[in-house]
Amino acid sequence: MNDNGLVKKILILAANPKGTSPLRLDEEMREIEAGLERAKDRDQFILEKKWAVRPRDIQRAMLDIDPQIVHFSGHGEGEKGLVFEDEMGRAKLVDGEALAGLFELFADKVECVVLNGCYSQVQAEEIAQHIPYVIGMSQAIGDRAAIEFAVGFYDALGAGRPVEFAYKLGCSAIRLAGIAENLTPVLIQKSELVGTATPPNGEVKPQPAQPKLTSSSENQRIEIFFSYAHEDEALRDELAKHLKLLGRQGVITAWHDRQITAGTEWEGQIDEHLETAKVILLLVSADFLASDYCYDVELKRAMERHEANEASVIPVILREVDWKGASFGKLQALPKNAEPVTNWSNPDQAFADIARGIRRAVEELTGKK
Repeated sequence: MNDNGLVKKILILAANPKGTSPLRLDEEMREIEAGLERAKDRDQFILEKKWAVRPRDIQRAMLDIDPQIVHFSGHGEGEKGLVFEDEMGRAKLVDGEALAGLFELFADKVECVVLNGCYSQVQAEEIAQHIPYVIGMSQAIGDRAAIEFAVGFYDALGAGRPVEFAYKLGCSAIRLAGIAENLTPVLIQKSELVGTATPPNGEVKPQPAQPKLTSSSENQRIEIFFSYAHEDEALRDELAKHLKLLGRQGVITAWHDRQITAGTEWEGQIDEHLETAKVILLLVSADFLASDYCYDVELKRAMERHEANEASVIPVILREVDWKGASFGKLQALPKNAEPVTNWSNPDQAFADIARGIRRAVEELTGKK
């Protein structure tokens, strides 16, 4: 309940426009609702859901429902904004400044905003100028991770726990599900008002400091996508171990198809991460070149994004094969001298060399030279 004893209203806004990758929004809604229904404090929450939300629907819902918690479920496009729908059901972007302006009008009622969409930290930081607690995603987040976070978060709220605890439980739920995206959600808290400024009319008003971020890293991590043949899974695992330190340091997050959970539409998950990754590793071998999916789908799209300067493609030569005539043949390959990993007398030296090369590439992307 609120401090005045009123029931808290949760407004869920969902959008999955035509032409965007399908999301399991119905499952997310169902799981949140089920969790609140079984919660100890279930009588203290009212859940309101709005589907296929257009920009004007947001303000109408805010006026009609007067929520204390607002949850967005859908796509995000970083600085471009969150993806809602237009009158024809197509994608309509709403940027952080516009959303912040709206939430400023309802700042006396709204306590928490959850933006459960890819790269929504940008909008979260804008909204947090006015709302006490805002949660956004620092990078792309898969369907399964988004659902696990939402379930953990609202289970905790339903048990009477504060937002900070609910956020941590949501992140823990992702980790417990075996998904390597538990560091993606970021909690941003509105800072205490500090300092003063004198406007032209002479009235002194307090000025807000920058919002405080709660996350494991000060910097946004770079997502790395592994494109590989399953015959090379053991070598991929060894490379992942050598990249683990970069992950612990908050520099990267790595994704491959074995992280797709049971019951998830695998092709959509691969497409989503292939579109959002900033670094795409091609784990080259005869099996990789022979795989129709690796070569005709993943490699083709990777090179398109590389040529458009949307991502950096790095060939990693795992096993001896004639790859010079491939579309990536002119790219600088790893490890040193493009010597296949399996040709090295000590494979750890090869993987360490690859990890150093990837670190340099990531530092160039983030400007941390």
